[in-house]
Amino acid sequence: MNFAAEPDRPRGAARPAIALFGEWNTANLGDRAIHECAMRFFEECGWEVRSFALGSLAPADPGLPAHASGHTANAVGATLSRFRPGLKRALRGVRQRLRMARLAPQLENVQAIAVGGGALLSDANLHFPQSLSALAECAQALGKPVYCLGCSAEGDWSRQGEQMISEFLAGCGIVAVRDDGTAVRLAGPLGVPPPVFGDFCLQAPGADGSSRVGAASRDIALNACRLPGPWATAQGRYERALVTAAQRLAGGSAARPPGRLRIFTTGPGDDAVVARRVHARLESCGAALCLPENLAELSALMQRSGIVLAARLHGAILALANGIPVIGLSPAPKLHNFLSTMGIGRHCYELYELHDLLEWFDATDNEAIAVEQRRALAESRVWGVQEQVRRQLVRSAVERRCA
Repeated sequence: MNFAAEPDRPRGAARPAIALFGEWNTANLGDRAIHECAMRFFEECGWEVRSFALGSLAPADPGLPAHASGHTANAVGATLSRFRPGLKRALRGVRQRLRMARLAPQLENVQAIAVGGGALLSDANLHFPQSLSALAECAQALGKPVYCLGCSAEGDWSRQGEQMISEFLAGCGIVAVRDDGTAVRLAGPLGVPPPVFGDFCLQAPGADGSSRVGAASRDIALNACRLPGPWATAQGRYERALVTAAQRLAGGSAARPPGRLRIFTTGPGDDAVVARRVHARLESCGAALCLPENLAELSALMQRSGIVLAARLHGAILALANGIPVIGLSPAPKLHNFLSTMGIGRHCYELYELHDLLEWFDATDNEAIAVEQRRALAESRVWGVQEQVRRQLVRSAVERRCA
């Protein structure tokens, strides 16, 4: 990428429009947070943002109620689910191109296209690659530049999926990924590892003028979730570990007084089922069940907590964004990849490391954890990449305003 100094922004000219694609049509509050923060990022760079869902290739409708199960569905999707996997993939590819053809007239009126945030470079049985392929073909036909920011890759790629993702990335003017693990994976398709942008929801410490931390509170927020695909077999072991950790953390130690427990989710209906099950086992300890309906409620819960034990990525990211220290507990690599990228990977534990987590937690306090995490976040190299990308997008917006 060739970054230049930020130019002066012309006054009075209409903002250029950018079509922002992501997985917004979900009940997941983490996805909604990415949507809001990505829109704000591009708006601050001088763009008028028009939002679209990558899965449905349609204008975004992020209003699905929290705790609803899964993604929005339609009759065509239900019909496709009855076919064999190979035929289903082929039919879905045809469907995505038909959807893209319907959407193309709206993209004629934008000056650029962006794919932003989330695990959108994953195969998932070609769910995302087919959308990315159709989007790349449309962008090329319309002559629109494409930017891919803050995305990650999870799970294995099929040969076809890897080819589609590689072709999409080859057509992007800017590629900057969410975490180090994704950068390593994309070194093959791109020839070199792309820069690491981090997550749209997490800004450089102090960027919002906030210095709060949750260390004054003794409350402990535990993020319960349904483990994704390959790790679903560990669900029972994960829930037992969460209960064990909660009972130990709430009991206090020589280094810390006892704290109140709050069991929470970041929105998906399957997570709420798990949270209720965990809460039932901890209710006798005085645990409260919190199922936030929106981002404001989730943020308020974070700010009342002294520390967050997170399993989902944005259970951790949104805590850090609120100045609250985080401990990760998950068998899936997604959370560890991101926390390691931000320099706090040692605060993320696998299920088999539960004893080590509890021993460490007993010997420290929230303030010490918060200080260490703030220092690591402040030193992260992702802020420099974010600023470089920001300047590139500002320059691009100014050029299109002046055109």
